Amino acid sequence: MALSSTVVDFEEIERYESGLQSFLDGSMDADRFMAFRLQHGIYGQRQPGLHMVRIKLPGGQLVPLQLAAIADIVEQYSQHDKAEITTRQDIQLHFVPVAETGKVMRKLGEAGLTTREACGNTVRNITKCHLAGICPKEHVDVAPFVQAALCRFLRNPLTQAMPRKFKFSFSGCEQDCAQGMINDLGIIATRQNHRSGFKVMAGGGLGHKPRHAIVLEEFIEESELLPTIEAVLALHNRYSDRKRRAKSRLKFLVERFGEAGFLEKYREELSRTRAAFKNETTPTGSWSHPGDGSTPIPQVNLRTVMEQKQPGHFVFPVSVPLGELSIAQLRGIAQHATELGIEDMRCTQEQNLLL
Repeated sequence: MALSSTVVDFEEIERYESGLQSFLDGSMDADRFMAFRLQHGIYGQRQPGLHMVRIKLPGGQLVPLQLAAIADIVEQYSQHDKAEITTRQDIQLHFVPVAETGKVMRKLGEAGLTTREACGNTVRNITKCHLAGICPKEHVDVAPFVQAALCRFLRNPLTQAMPRKFKFSFSGCEQDCAQGMINDLGIIATRQNHRSGFKVMAGGGLGHKPRHAIVLEEFIEESELLPTIEAVLALHNRYSDRKRRAKSRLKFLVERFGEAGFLEKYREELSRTRAAFKNETTPTGSWSHPGDGSTPIPQVNLRTVMEQKQPGHFVFPVSVPLGELSIAQLRGIAQHATELGIEDMRCTQEQNLLL
């Protein structure tokens, strides 16, 4: 039975299966199919005919039934006996024959999971602090804001053919556990003058020419969040280099325009997106800690069991060497979690699991 999910589109899966068949029978060439499959989270591998399937898990969250479904899919369709947690809180399945990728997507959809836009020049998986909603130190549970951003930008025409991939993260406090400083866009919950809102960073990244993000907004309120995100996406889509792949990430716009010029271009886009969002529903959160955001917040140690902000409940970390889980481990963790009544499971950016 399919799980309820706002991210799954079975008509889209049917279209993928039709496109896959066109590729297999030779009526769609390899270059066209590559762009098509990447948009659906299917990567090529060095091994001929085998592909990697990336499952998009917003904020890294999933339930035991989904982990068990992934184990079944690996066993049935992969020529490998492991799944891999990624540094963006996704799960990847390697060594899947291309002819089976449509079946994999359908099985994932039945479990409420999608691969849509986990690859390609799109908005990649939105990451968040792995303790969102349970951390005693957070200002707010950022999960509702992650969900709002997902619903707005998944399959959005603006994000379907960007110059290059776009990565962003949400953190629930100034500790920035989701590493916004090295993302294209980092959104960090804070308090300022006893008001609740977000600090926004942009233009960070690793890889070629690593750099920290710059401050885009010292403080915005909840109502400004989605217009701000869309303004940065529009800036990337309009100005980033479409010809030189090595220079096409957002951080190179900061280099090209300079910080002041980048901010000026951002303000131009923001004036348009604010108008577009005038009558849109604003995502809201339940805020706590009425400080001003200036007090340093100690980092939480996730190598041991930790008490949640909900009295009598605890976070249990599961170490996953190299982020790899075998079929037996996937099933075993799912089974134990179910037996213990645990429904909240999370992949971390350190490629581990939290229960």
